Amino acid sequence: MLIELLSILIFTFALGLFCLGLITWWIERGPKRRLGMGMIACGLIIAFGYAFLGSRFALSVFGRLIVTVDLPRLMATAIIYTLGVLGGLGLAGGLFLWISGRIHKLSRTEKHLIIYQAAFLAVALLISLLAVQLSR
Repeated sequence: MLIELLSILIFTFALGLFCLGLITWWIERGPKRRLGMGMIACGLIIAFGYAFLGSRFALSVFGRLIVTVDLPRLMATAIIYTLGVLGGLGLAGGLFLWISGRIHKLSRTEKHLIIYQAAFLAVALLISLLAVQLSR
């Protein structure tokens, strides 16, 4: 149980570094843009390094598995949980900003982003409902 928690923590950290690196790389200009690329690289190195420790390639290097959990399942779980938490916080934060009047006029890109997120949420809810119905 503890190794699963640590694995999810590591993969969530790596995913967070990767996503924040993408945002930094996209927003910043000049030398600060390299910081975003560094964050992206660190996130990928952490994720691939940890995944290597639980792969069959670790057997050839170390003679045994260092991490003995189902890493693909844990990676999927970490990504789903992270996206779920960030999506929920994003929806709540967006609603807060809208209610408080912080969001005035939205640009065309922002409107499309909101529509995309709403469509993504609707599809996720439909898939969840379908999964519940199929599991009965």
